[in-house]
Amino acid sequence: MKVIGICGSPKTEGSTTLIGLKKAMEQVEVHGIETEIIEISKYNISGCDACGDCSKTGYCSINDEFSSVLFDKLGDKEVKGVIFATPVYFGGMTSQLKALIDRCVVFRRRGFEWENRVAGVLTIGGSRNGGQELTAMDLVATAMIHGMVVVPDASPTSHFGGILHGRHQGGVENDEIGLQTAANLGFKVGEITKKLYS
Repeated sequence: MKVIGICGSPKTEGSTTLIGLKKAMEQVEVHGIETEIIEISKYNISGCDACGDCSKTGYCSINDEFSSVLFDKLGDKEVKGVIFATPVYFGGMTSQLKALIDRCVVFRRRGFEWENRVAGVLTIGGSRNGGQELTAMDLVATAMIHGMVVVPDASPTSHFGGILHGRHQGGVENDEIGLQTAANLGFKVGEITKKLYS
């Protein structure tokens, strides 16, 4: 049993999104679940070109690192949960994460392979109210289109997921409220994944 965290930040160093995602994944591991973080900044991923080949073959026709590396990781039957994490860019997810998500249509077209996986979302904005909830709901919609089981952060915060402020005074490491939502999200994703798949 495994939960994957997908970090949608384009930064290869100093990603505040990665800090929040790691906090969440630590709490997934509390439940004895294996975790892996995929930093999409490390991969060359093209956007979907709507060729339709995946509907016919079950595979993506674009020859890049989504196809050669990430397809097997994301399609692994041992993966029972996913946490999508992104900084907010102009009120939405990053173009890098959107490219990955659009390419993941292949898993829907292979017979809804992500259906019933547990999903959680984490967003981080440049201000306390910088579009995080709007972006979170966009990611929730992505998960629902795959038929995933979407969970919020756990009580007592329990809203849309991990919601962090990247430019908090002293840095995101001092955003106690945001980090608590990230931790609560990870705990809830782990808890529900274990209940569904143990």
